[in-house]
Amino acid sequence: MQYDYKGLSLKEVEESRNKFGNNEIFVKKKETLFIKVLHIFLEPMFLLLVIAATIYFILGEITDGIIMLVFVLFISGIEFFQEQKTSKAIEQLNTLSSLNVKVIRDGKQIVISSKDVVVGDIVILEEGDKIPADSIVLEAFSLGVNESNLTGESITIYKNIEKDDKNYFKSNICYASTNVVNGNGLVRVIAVGLNTEYGKIGKSLGEIKNVKTPLEKEINKLVFVCTIISLIFFLLVVILNFINLEALSLKDRIIDSILSGITVAMATIPEEIPVVLSVFLAMGAWHLAKNNALVKNMKATETLGAVSVLCTDKTGTLTQNKMSVVDKYNTDELFYEALFLACPIKSYDAVDIAIQTYCKKKKIKIEDNSKLIYEYPFNDKTKMIGQIWQIGNKKILYVKGAYENILKLCELSKIDNDKVLDEISKFSKESYRILASAYVEIDDIKKTIDEYKLNFLGLVALNDLPRSGVDKSIQICKDAKVRVVMITGDSPETASSIAKRIGIDNYNEVISGEQIEKLSDKDMQEVVKNTNIFARVYPHHKMKIVNAMQTNGEVVAMTGDGVNDALALKKAEIGIAMGKRGTNVAKEAADMILIDDNFNTIVNAIKNGRVIYQNIQKAISYILAIHMPIALSSIFIPIFKLPTLLIPIHVVLLELIIDPTSSIIFQRLKQDVNVMKEKPRKINKSIISKKIVFTNIMQGFFMFLIFFGSYMYLIKNNMSIEFATTFSFTTLVFSNIFLVYVLQSKKIAIKNFIDDLSDKVIVGINLAIVIILLLLIYVPFLNNLVGFCPISFTDLILCILLAMLATLPFDILKIFKNI
Repeated sequence: MQYDYKGLSLKEVEESRNKFGNNEIFVKKKETLFIKVLHIFLEPMFLLLVIAATIYFILGEITDGIIMLVFVLFISGIEFFQEQKTSKAIEQLNTLSSLNVKVIRDGKQIVISSKDVVVGDIVILEEGDKIPADSIVLEAFSLGVNESNLTGESITIYKNIEKDDKNYFKSNICYASTNVVNGNGLVRVIAVGLNTEYGKIGKSLGEIKNVKTPLEKEINKLVFVCTIISLIFFLLVVILNFINLEALSLKDRIIDSILSGITVAMATIPEEIPVVLSVFLAMGAWHLAKNNALVKNMKATETLGAVSVLCTDKTGTLTQNKMSVVDKYNTDELFYEALFLACPIKSYDAVDIAIQTYCKKKKIKIEDNSKLIYEYPFNDKTKMIGQIWQIGNKKILYVKGAYENILKLCELSKIDNDKVLDEISKFSKESYRILASAYVEIDDIKKTIDEYKLNFLGLVALNDLPRSGVDKSIQICKDAKVRVVMITGDSPETASSIAKRIGIDNYNEVISGEQIEKLSDKDMQEVVKNTNIFARVYPHHKMKIVNAMQTNGEVVAMTGDGVNDALALKKAEIGIAMGKRGTNVAKEAADMILIDDNFNTIVNAIKNGRVIYQNIQKAISYILAIHMPIALSSIFIPIFKLPTLLIPIHVVLLELIIDPTSSIIFQRLKQDVNVMKEKPRKINKSIISKKIVFTNIMQGFFMFLIFFGSYMYLIKNNMSIEFATTFSFTTLVFSNIFLVYVLQSKKIAIKNFIDDLSDKVIVGINLAIVIILLLLIYVPFLNNLVGFCPISFTDLILCILLAMLATLPFDILKIFKNI
């Protein structure tokens, strides 16, 4: 192919490169490793954990201190990984650098790397090429481009040299990262790197800041409140002990008072809460990975359960991202052969591929002596393609293309013409793409198809079909009160047709990108409240839609697979990329990747997120309740001038029970039956309501009354300190076990106990707690170590009964008040 263009000289190339830069997507200057780590450790959560670890070291609990620091490093590692996501997403945009590009420079055709393309370069485009930079069309010969990567529109866009002032993505411009699927052409580069439409997406990705998930905010708030309460308890215990230890020297009073204060601080600092959060999210991510959803951001595992709006791309997500023949109307069996022979032998066009696949399924018969002798390439003005085949002694022209143009070349009776128009009307109502097929036996080859009189053979209707099972998944979303919103680059008619077929509500109400451009941010917030279909939208429109929804208080999940989806994937609370069809840019911008590209996997992920959140709520309720008797006893012991009940080693033993119970047992609890029949939780709703907090406080207070009351009674009746401590501690441990069965669901404890018998892990943990307790009571070396003494079997049974009395009244109230 020869072109009468000289192209840039070497000097002009350097000047252009100096002015506009190379054709690369540059990442903004990265922060140093030290600065990133410093930012992570300055967060309140990590400061609290470090303080807790320091307290352990001060108390001489080296092992616990080391474990806490290891936990801090583990969490900071996760945070550091998340910091790298944006840069990785942008780096993926530089994959263009591996492409070879044909350009004209100094009058010669040469091949260069795409990163060396500069503004002003003349690029030769051929079928199968990836376009290296935004370029204006100089010459086009049936130049068809697939722009779905940017626009989400699956049909081929044919380029021409005529100026286009109507569309955002213009017909006389070829865009970086899109693919040539038909014909060839010549273009001049007008933008490279970050200045291309492709590059602007990368630039915007870098500007989007990661925000804390709703749960993170709630947990930080809860931890802060608990920490303040712990400090108050610490000061109260120090002051009360100092006042009541009058018999001791000033030095001993200070030391004993501070030791008691540190003990209660250890017991009330909520270090279990971040542990619970980490374990629950990690296990949730693991379960999702087993079910074809790879979670890159563990925090997203829980946030999935809060999703109120699921924004989904159409092409490749709700649909198969490939054209398929869905219907036909034909007057002759030659129809299938004619359709097949009208397609180029080798084509990248989705329509040609769909037609060829369809015809092969019909087992068409092509004569062995058939030979292609002439082609009429697709013309964007006539929208027809024709191929002349030599079959034996006959020359036959087979044509397919726009039905309105082919019908003009066919001589049909009024009856036949009306039949064809009726079929066209029927197909149009379904928003199908309609092509006609015709043929004619010829003697001479003419210049254009328009010069022939054709014989009409039939119509073929094509569409990008919905994925299998999508309609069922959307119904499940409706039941879960999660609104499904389609955001696509396709036409309003096509979007509405697909939405109707898969069951999206309000499918007749469609807002276009052109309308979005005219809407203010305030108007947009009103529009997104009820509109479920957005068509002819581009990357910045998707951002505007997601922003408006988030401003309205919605928790937004966004699915997609193309570069055009990356901005919205990054901006949404949950970005979900397609694993099979998704571009690397989309995958890096997303929080979760669907390995199987199955929309139903998203629904399962939402259910998993809801279960995780419910179990975190239950675990926190347990943590609050179980700490109440420990904290209150530390205050009332000095008030009633009783011997110290809990010493640091007792608190450590209790923490060894509380930690695995809260982080393992509650993580394994089964889902509630109606988990996908309820509304998503409000983003600003506290993780535990005032009613639940009050109930937890009352549960903890009842446990305190039994725990502290039994100790006080035994001391006042002249029982030894060792016996009183052993009895009350045993009662508290069994209260802990019973409390789990009370809190884990709305069912009564005995039913929860029976359900949990099938879980070997839960049974094993509770059994281990009981065995360790018995060893501490009855093994001489151990009971001497912790200040216990053996108790009788009758006393042990009494401890169990008292523990039941401390917890089960609230279980009984479920029957009457549904607590």
